[in-house]
Amino acid sequence: MDFVINMSKNIPVSKIMTKREEVVTMDIPGNRDQLLEAIQETGLSVYPVVKKGTNELAGIVSRSDLFKNPDETQLSLLMIRDVVTLKETDTVIAASKIFIRHVFQRIPIVDEDGITLKGIVSRDDIVKKVVVPAKIDIEIDYYFDKNVATIWEGTPLPVAAKILRLCHQKGLPVLNETEMVGIITQNDFLKVAEIWDSMSKSLTGHGAENDSSSWDSESILIIGAKTLTLPRNLKVSDIMETNIEVCYSYSTIEDISRKMVQKKIDQLPVVSPDGSILGIINQKHVISAYIDFIEGKVIE
Repeated sequence: MDFVINMSKNIPVSKIMTKREEVVTMDIPGNRDQLLEAIQETGLSVYPVVKKGTNELAGIVSRSDLFKNPDETQLSLLMIRDVVTLKETDTVIAASKIFIRHVFQRIPIVDEDGITLKGIVSRDDIVKKVVVPAKIDIEIDYYFDKNVATIWEGTPLPVAAKILRLCHQKGLPVLNETEMVGIITQNDFLKVAEIWDSMSKSLTGHGAENDSSSWDSESILIIGAKTLTLPRNLKVSDIMETNIEVCYSYSTIEDISRKMVQKKIDQLPVVSPDGSILGIINQKHVISAYIDFIEGKVIE
């Protein structure tokens, strides 16, 4: 699909959504193992749930639901039934406002009766197909989060995981005694979890029951009624990303949105010209700037 180059407030989500035939869904009746297999195969973390043999939306399920109910096996008891949805005629601005108010990554699109799944729209869709083409040439200084937690490179992983969980960030800039030297994200913990889970699976032979899940802001678990113990002999510096993409307070929303799409990332540390950490900007900030731009509320 071509990017939607349109400055109107009335772009319908049908122009940017992923159509039903391309959406990976889960069926009910179904079970946890099927969800784990889908996560492993697709890399996605959120799935609309439909009634088997139909396109009738029954709910939505995510890795976070696995964390909250690690012993539950039935998909119907794992999923969330009270789902925020949009219709194809609803606007991109309406979707954008939902994304900045909530932690949602994806929103199901349904028919006018609110029953049949027609597609899905994501934060990535908004940034890639709307914000980038909008070419918003305003500096990010007003929009990025200046109250950001950082972490020392020598912090043991179990402590780092607790800090990341408590501060509700998706990533932490890593500092040594003098400067920022990397960033550690949820995905870095996930890589460690996958390694440990593979080791466990090869020893126990329990197959899918011990498949690794994900890290989120609530907990670190391996599904299978077993808590993941992060290796205490590893430090943040052992798993952090050192090839850091950064931006500056004078960077523009156009610069940031384009870099997010090109590098397939959803957040960037903001630094001063001398490399000092000033804060962090993520997709929600970029989408917020887009709303202000379209509604004429941009702070120059």
